[in-house]
Amino acid sequence: MPNTPGAPVLAQGSGSDLTVTWTAPPADSTHNAATGFNLRSSLSGVATWTIVSGVASPYDLSGLEAGVAIDVQLQSSNATGTSGWSATSTLATASAGPYAPNVPVIASVAPPPDGTNSKLTVAWTAPAVDGTHGAATGYNLRTSPSGAAIWTAEANVTSPHTLTGLAGATAIDVEVQATNAAASPGAWSAVTTGTTWGCTVVPGNWVAATSQVHDTPVAPNGGVQMTATPAPTAVTAAAFAWSASNSTIPTTGLIAAPSDAQTDGWGQWFSAPVTAGSYYLWMLAQNAGGATIGALVTSAITVS
Repeated sequence: MPNTPGAPVLAQGSGSDLTVTWTAPPADSTHNAATGFNLRSSLSGVATWTIVSGVASPYDLSGLEAGVAIDVQLQSSNATGTSGWSATSTLATASAGPYAPNVPVIASVAPPPDGTNSKLTVAWTAPAVDGTHGAATGYNLRTSPSGAAIWTAEANVTSPHTLTGLAGATAIDVEVQATNAAASPGAWSAVTTGTTWGCTVVPGNWVAATSQVHDTPVAPNGGVQMTATPAPTAVTAAAFAWSASNSTIPTTGLIAAPSDAQTDGWGQWFSAPVTAGSYYLWMLAQNAGGATIGALVTSAITVS
């Protein structure tokens, strides 16, 4: 007959299940290799055993009461007989739900391209549901000046959520927490930091019409102007860009814009895209290093 296996390893599974794992006992000169295993379980200390034959590792021990301690033992077998029962392992099953949610993951904290310098938009993904964590039905959010850990909380927010009333060119730490009917909410997410734009951007005197003809000067004036006001970061350059996206800031195909006669104004003559379609026109303010420090994107422009 085979050797007696070591005590099984227990872990919480789905709901009030326990996951049982083990390794086969070694064969020796007087004990053959195990070819099968039996498992028995009982409320801890009661020794009223329920036996399951022919199990394999890992084994899902189900049908257990929530929030109670369970004793588990193993027995190995082969064609010559069965071993003795192993030493006992004990673990409490998960308490009855509802269970608090897992931690959400923040996808982005970024300033919106609406020309302002006082906002950040926070987006996150719902946390996974598992045996000990329920689905999120709500979210809380908290912010702090970056590195200060002086938190201001907002309850019952949804993704994406826009923070307003912030100072320009300011780094803000953000955390998100999921909630549901459980008595306690989930843990706070990892900190994600975003920085507001350093200037404001508004359309200039000349703006692009919502309908354009491909590869011809931008109607109605042949060019576009913008105003980029330093607040508080100095604006040293500006650019326009066509894009199929109104959310991803363009980094290629930029059309450099020199300063013009407006106060804090920048403008350029250029044409509509060469291919017909739906586009967005971006107005980008830049610093001395060429980084974007302010952005404004138009509504959709149809190019025929």
